[in-house]
Amino acid sequence: MKLARVQTAGGPVVAVIEGQEAFAALADGRGFDDLPALLEAVAGDPARLRPGDALGDLSGLRLLAPVARPRKIICIGLNYRKHAAEVGLELPPAPPLFAKWDNAIVGPYDPVPLPPGCDTVDFEAELAFVIARRCRRVPAAEAGGVLLGYCCANDVSERRYQSQTSQWTAGKAFDGFCPLGPWIVTVDELGPNPDLAIRGRLDGQVMQDSRTNDLIFTVPQLVEFISFIMTLEPGDIVLTGTPEGVGVARRPRRFIQPGETYEVEIEGIGTIRNRFVAE
Repeated sequence: MKLARVQTAGGPVVAVIEGQEAFAALADGRGFDDLPALLEAVAGDPARLRPGDALGDLSGLRLLAPVARPRKIICIGLNYRKHAAEVGLELPPAPPLFAKWDNAIVGPYDPVPLPPGCDTVDFEAELAFVIARRCRRVPAAEAGGVLLGYCCANDVSERRYQSQTSQWTAGKAFDGFCPLGPWIVTVDELGPNPDLAIRGRLDGQVMQDSRTNDLIFTVPQLVEFISFIMTLEPGDIVLTGTPEGVGVARRPRRFIQPGETYEVEIEGIGTIRNRFVAE
C-alpha cells in the first residue's frame, strides 16, 4: 500500500494511491488531513484503512509531505560504512542521534529555501521510516510490528553551522531542510529490513549511489535502540543516514547553488525532486 497526502480544494487529505489514482484514506468512514491521527484511529494497522472518494489522477494533484506534523523527526548520523570512510571517521559504537522539527518538512516536489549567507548547503539522500503505533522498548526481531513503512528523504545540511559545535542540529534544522515523500510504502511490501538501491542526483548528475545493505545499524536495530531511550508515537519519522558521495567529502567540495535541483530515488519507493531557491 502507498499512503500519501494530497492537496485538495478543501485542504490536505491523506490518500491511498492505487496505480496513478488517489483515493481518500478512510478509517471508520472518516477522512483525515494528517497521518498521526489516522494511525491512532486504526490502532496502527493500515489494513483497516479503506479507499474512499476518488481524488483524481496523480498527474493533476499536488503531493504534500506524507507526514506534516510528526511528534518527532529523529536522524541518524554516520550510518553507512562507506560514508564514514569518506569523511575519515571510525564506525560509531552506537547510532549517533540528532533531530529536526516539523518546520524543516517540505513536500516531495516543493522548493527548498537557501538561507542568506549559507553557501555550504549539502545534500544527503536517505531512507526514512515511519512508526505506526505507540511503542517502547521494542526488540529488533519485533520491529516490523511497529513500522508503518518507508519514504525518501533529503537530510539537507548547512555544513558551516553543523560544524560550529559538537552537536550537528544547528546545521540540520533550517526551515525546509527535510524534503519527504513522495509517499509511504508500507512495510508489508518492503519488509522490516529492506535492501534497496538509493541514489541522489544533482541537476541530473549522480552524486550518491549505494544500497541500504551498507547501513551500519539496520532499521530493526534502530527501532530497538531508539525505542529503548524514548517512547515512539504514530507518525514519528526516523531518517536512517546517508551513503557516500556527499558534497563536503568531495575534492573540490560541491555544495548546492541557487536554482539547482536534488533528487533522491529509492528502489521500490519512488523519487523526490526539490529545487533550491535563494531567500
